[in-house]
Amino acid sequence: MSLSVENKFIVLDKTSTIKVEGDDRVQFLQGQLTQDINTISQNKALYAGFCNPKGRVLAFMLCYLNHESIHIQIDSSVQEFILQKLRMYILRSKVSLNLVNETFTCIGFVGSKALLAKKIQPPKNYLDIIQSDGIMIMCLGIDDDRYQLMGETSKIKDFMKLNFSEYSSMSFDDWNNLNILDGIPEIYPTTQEAFIPQSLNMDLIEGINFKKGCYTGQEIVARTHYLGRVKRRMYRAFIKSQVDLNPGDQILNKNGEEIGQLVRSAKQNGDKTNMLIELRVDQAHDALFIKSNLIEVFLEDQGRFD
Repeated sequence: MSLSVENKFIVLDKTSTIKVEGDDRVQFLQGQLTQDINTISQNKALYAGFCNPKGRVLAFMLCYLNHESIHIQIDSSVQEFILQKLRMYILRSKVSLNLVNETFTCIGFVGSKALLAKKIQPPKNYLDIIQSDGIMIMCLGIDDDRYQLMGETSKIKDFMKLNFSEYSSMSFDDWNNLNILDGIPEIYPTTQEAFIPQSLNMDLIEGINFKKGCYTGQEIVARTHYLGRVKRRMYRAFIKSQVDLNPGDQILNKNGEEIGQLVRSAKQNGDKTNMLIELRVDQAHDALFIKSNLIEVFLEDQGRFD
């Protein structure tokens, strides 16, 4: 996948941020998420999953600290459901959960030129965070020069005005394609409860901590990890078409059998659509189809889980 997106930015207004506050915030999230919340710091974000009791993922999350609170970034399409679901578990815990979309802004950008010009040393390692001018800057690219700004909306606007005058805006598809290239999943309303964390490769991006204590769905997730090989995995792929696709669309083999689902997709250059697909490992080398279009799995992914 070749993308020319250097020195571009996007307002991540299709994501939502939940602010978790209170004396019991860490203990509360420890009992709900696949991640060890104690390992998140002011300098490091981590991915996490929120599962139902059967170990099926309800939300894919990016978690990081912001002063005395923990911020959870999720897709906006599931925000109300997740907020309501998490609040069900609060009980007597000293915790509050609130959306901060009106006062907190996230900006994605590619290219460190703006930072270096202001003598700001960008974070070097994946999901590392630095602080500058009252905002956070996170390294978001695994193999590319990609970052995310997070902070109060007024401070983000000021920072952008001062430092990003030479950057142009990028499309949502372009940004999503970078996530697909990095193998970062997402959960939407049509795919909630469709996957276990390992079938989204969350164990490969440090989105599951197998040493922490109990959390909702932990028994199933741990059993899959310790008792054998994962039978379903996520692969990068594409089709030479720009047919409209939806998360959860069926992946079929040559016999018309359903052997997987679409996780996410994004169109590229007017002639193809890139995808993350979840399917049975034993089918990765076979002919695969989505909406009658032949799927081409990335060559480097085909034998990854053999």
